[in-house]
Amino acid sequence: MKINFKKEYVIITGLLLVIVFFSDFLRIILGLPFALFLPGYLLMAVLFPEKDEFDGSARIALSIGLSIIIVPLIGLLLNYLSSGIRLLPMMLSLIFFDIFLLFLGWFRRNNLPEEKRFTLTLTIDLLKWSNKTKGTKVIHAALLITSFLLIFTSVFMISSPKTGKIFTEFYITGLDDVTTGYPEQLKVGENGTVKAVIINNEQQKTRYKMEILMNGNIIQTISPIDIENQEKQEITVLFKVEEPEDLVKIEFLLYLDGQDIKPYRQLRLWVEILPHLD
Repeated sequence: MKINFKKEYVIITGLLLVIVFFSDFLRIILGLPFALFLPGYLLMAVLFPEKDEFDGSARIALSIGLSIIIVPLIGLLLNYLSSGIRLLPMMLSLIFFDIFLLFLGWFRRNNLPEEKRFTLTLTIDLLKWSNKTKGTKVIHAALLITSFLLIFTSVFMISSPKTGKIFTEFYITGLDDVTTGYPEQLKVGENGTVKAVIINNEQQKTRYKMEILMNGNIIQTISPIDIENQEKQEITVLFKVEEPEDLVKIEFLLYLDGQDIKPYRQLRLWVEILPHLD
C-alpha cells in the first residue's frame, strides 16, 4: 500500500503554525523534526524538485545532514547580531528561513510537468514483511523500537525542567562601566560615585536588598531590588566622608529577600580621604 502526500507543503505549513502559536508541549514534540529535518528537506525540495534525482531514503538522509549544517550556520549568524543566540530569535530565524524555502520550492516544483514532480510517498507492504526471514524481522523491529526510544528520550529530556547553575553576579564599576574605574582617592566632602551591578542567574525572579556601609556603619539601604532571571540591574551609589582619613572601608552587602543574617554577596573598597584645601 502506497500513501502519497502530494500536498506535503500544506503539512509543513501547518507544522510551522503549530510551533509558533500552539502549546509549549507541542513545540517540544515538533521541535526535533523542525530543527533536525525540516530545513534540510525544504532545501532539498528547492535544489532537487524532480522525483528521479533522489529516492526517498536518500532524501531523508540528506535532509537530516543538511539540517545539521544549516541550524549551526543560522546560530553563527545570530551570534554576530544584537539578538544573540537565544531561543526566540533562533526559532523565528528558522521559521522565516523555512517559509522562504517553502515558497521557493513550491514555485520550482509547480514549474515542472506533474509526472516529473517529486511526491512524498509512504509505502506499507505487509506481504513483503511476512516473507522476510525471522532474523530480518528481529533486526527491523529492534531498529524501530530503538528509534521510538530515542525520540521518547529526546522529548523527555527537552520537556524536563533544566536546572542550570544558580548564582548571582555582583560587582562594582566606575561610571564609565570599567571595573577599575571606581575612586581610590577623594577629598573631604567630595562625592564618590560607583555603580553596583547585579546579574540574576537564580533561574527565577529574585528580590534583593543592598546595604552600603562605611567603616562598619550603614549609610544607605536599597530595598527592594526585583530582578528577573538572567537580567542585569545597575544601581548608582554615592558616598562621601566629612573628615580626612588615611583609608575608609566602603562595603557593599547584597542580601537575598528574607535572609538578612548573612550577606549573599559582599564587596569592599578602600578609599583614601584627602584634606580639603581651600
